[in-house]
Amino acid sequence: MSHDRYYSKKKYEAAIETLGVGLVFLFVAILSLFFIAFPGIYDPISLKHWGYWMFIPAFFIILGGFSQYYTNMKFQKAIRVAILDRGNKGTHKLEDIALEVGIKPNDVLKVLIDLRNKGVISYRFNSDTGEIILGEKVSYVKSDEYVVPPKNLEEPLKTKGKSYCVYCGHQLPKEGNFCENCGSKI
Repeated sequence: MSHDRYYSKKKYEAAIETLGVGLVFLFVAILSLFFIAFPGIYDPISLKHWGYWMFIPAFFIILGGFSQYYTNMKFQKAIRVAILDRGNKGTHKLEDIALEVGIKPNDVLKVLIDLRNKGVISYRFNSDTGEIILGEKVSYVKSDEYVVPPKNLEEPLKTKGKSYCVYCGHQLPKEGNFCENCGSKI
């Protein structure tokens, strides 16, 4: 049974890149005004004739970046509240937390990782079941053999015979089905 209708349509994505692109458009637009104000300055690409139009996309791109930032903060708050409701302890399924807060499991995982990296929460994954154990820390030990995988994978990476997680590089302390750092299936 699919629970997609219970999840938010929005995604948890980086907002900083969007804001950066918006600022580039804004810079081009402001530079065009500079060329308009000082007509004697050499304008190699005739920016004064078209550059001021960049204010329009800059506005909408920056607006989108702030909207994404707001969505991210909302997702983080929802996850923090769900963790606090659980007393920041116990073993929980990622899917249960996702259904409770109305955020897709992949986005919940991204939020959890960000909150852990900021030191807001602590947790690790049970290496046998893949469930989240709240209140426990994991000491990340990067394997020397680890190579960062490509962002878009066609199929899962081969993990057989590896002593580390092929997705995050965490040195696996023992046999198990899941990485205790990132929760990836081993």
